[in-house]
Amino acid sequence: MNIGASSYLASALASGFFAVLLLFGRRGQSEINFLLGAILVQALWAVSAAMFAWGIGWTGVYHLFESLRYLAWFFFFSRLLIRLPGEEQDSRLLKRVLSISMVFACLVLVVEAVRPYLSNFALVEEFILFRNISHISLAIFGLAIIEQLYRNTAPGYHWAVKYFYLGVGGMFAFDLYLYSQAMLFHAIDRGSWEVRGIINALLVPLLIMAVARSREWGQHVFVSRHVVLGTTTLLGAGIYLMLVAVSGFYLRETGGAWGQTLQIVFFSLALFLLASIMMSRQLRARALVFLGKHFYRNKYDYRDEWLRLTKELEDNRDTDNRFRAVIQALANMVEARGGMLWLHDQGPGYENIAVLKLKAVREIEPAGSDLVTFLENSGYIVNLMELHSHPEEYRGLEIPQWLGELDRPWLIVPLVGADSLTGFVVLTNPLVERPINWEDRDLLKTAAHQAASYLTVLQTTEALTRARQFEVFNRLSAYMVHDLKNISAELQLVSRNAERHGDNPEFIKDAFDTVNNAASDINRLLEHLRGKAEYTGKNAVVDLADLMKEVIRLRKDDRPVPRLELQCDNCLVFADRTRLRNVFQHLIENAQQATPDSGYVKVRVNKKDSENLITIADNGVGMEAEFVRKRLFSPFDTTKGNAGMGIGMYESRECISQLGGTIKVSSQPAKGTVIEIRIPEART
Repeated sequence: MNIGASSYLASALASGFFAVLLLFGRRGQSEINFLLGAILVQALWAVSAAMFAWGIGWTGVYHLFESLRYLAWFFFFSRLLIRLPGEEQDSRLLKRVLSISMVFACLVLVVEAVRPYLSNFALVEEFILFRNISHISLAIFGLAIIEQLYRNTAPGYHWAVKYFYLGVGGMFAFDLYLYSQAMLFHAIDRGSWEVRGIINALLVPLLIMAVARSREWGQHVFVSRHVVLGTTTLLGAGIYLMLVAVSGFYLRETGGAWGQTLQIVFFSLALFLLASIMMSRQLRARALVFLGKHFYRNKYDYRDEWLRLTKELEDNRDTDNRFRAVIQALANMVEARGGMLWLHDQGPGYENIAVLKLKAVREIEPAGSDLVTFLENSGYIVNLMELHSHPEEYRGLEIPQWLGELDRPWLIVPLVGADSLTGFVVLTNPLVERPINWEDRDLLKTAAHQAASYLTVLQTTEALTRARQFEVFNRLSAYMVHDLKNISAELQLVSRNAERHGDNPEFIKDAFDTVNNAASDINRLLEHLRGKAEYTGKNAVVDLADLMKEVIRLRKDDRPVPRLELQCDNCLVFADRTRLRNVFQHLIENAQQATPDSGYVKVRVNKKDSENLITIADNGVGMEAEFVRKRLFSPFDTTKGNAGMGIGMYESRECISQLGGTIKVSSQPAKGTVIEIRIPEART
């Protein structure tokens, strides 16, 4: 039994059956006519291969149909691209690739047709090498075009065409394997060639299923620049591998005894180089810039950019990366390696709340600084690389010191909300140096508006959550006040009756029981609210020196005893004395609780410019930077278990902020904590 002939005869019968179905089931579509032509050529190719396997007929006919088959499929693909939606320029690269493929297939067909008529044709080995390279190239072109068509088909239409592209792609992929193997081993493997017909026959049902599902060809295709990049990469890789194969063949033929060794080493190094190039983000960024510049009218695929931005923000909305997602989304648009997000949230300025591949900046950018004022008034994206070359665009802008300390700062993107500057993003270290034109700015501005809305929703949600927590807190406080009133009434009753019944042993016993119950009730209440009630007194001029002496006196019974260092006279602030005293008392108490008895707690009061500076330093257990940045000032977030309600530090910051001041915490685990409080000086 001739396996090869039987294999290709099965392929011819399967293709013929498919052609009959297409002939009698056509729906008046020109695409189906082109597909019918391709299937008929496929059937004739299989017949010629079967005759070639039997050793009858003209050998040149088989080789002609071998090339004609590719040309027929390329004609069908070209018909699918005729009705490609969008502007002509958007599909330029894909159509050029297809045109080159068709021209090359015609060239190979002509060479195969005229070769038998050339007299004294002695370069047999060279022609076989040309034939192998040609079929490898045609298979690569076919796979690249199939990949482009499938990946640019509308997602809702994939179910209809995926089997068609799998079928045709499987044919081309097997051809690539067959001729690549022939090139490496200088001969076509007979077993692989014989099974090729069976493989083609088994793939025909996939084509039939696809045509049965598809009602209209070519109307669900669009071009994406990222897929064009993928296709270009696939083509480039294929051509590269083809050149590597040719070079390896040359090394093997001319290397003598070392020929095979040199060939293997060369292949290994070439594949390693290809993998390194394919994994390079910078090369990808350069390729996208090149494609956008030379093959597209628009620099960006706005549909992809918008969907990616929306997905990036939505996927991280309820995670710890919700703020960093804003940086990542904007950085991806312009291929920046890092960035940082600054937000304004009830404080005196803008704080760096998230970073991407950068070290966080602990400075506060004042709300009235030159940078913030420029961004508020202009809404302009600042290109830091153009400050010196285009000074007229940035008149009045002064760059803060912290910005100059970053690694290659590049762009400052303002996040403008409904009526104010919500924050800004600093992007750094671009993958590719490139100018920023109007299209970049428009895309970043649009994305920044979306990001600002996203951040506003986050801030509003957090504010509502805090409000609900405070509502629960106030409701709990109301219940506690009710219990305290009952306890007070019981103790007052004991006090009033003490003079009349003080000598009565039963009264004394009842009195002790009442006091004991009252103490138990008070302790129970203190477990829920341990001295963290809010004060609402009136503001007045307060001398910090006297106030701090009072606080130290109140805290002297705990260890370590705090040490006070006064470095100024008349350190006056305008504040509610009781509330401010509780703030300092709470901060010193925290320092004492975090410090062993053998450690120290130092309190220093002095003046700096027009501000009063209060420093509380200890050498206690300290805190992680992440905890300080994310949790220390969050309400109802405590590490003391039932000993606190987690509003002490939050209330302290709120009190200082309402006085126009700032509170800054620097801490390191096992080394201690330093708290710096700045409060504007009271004008007398």
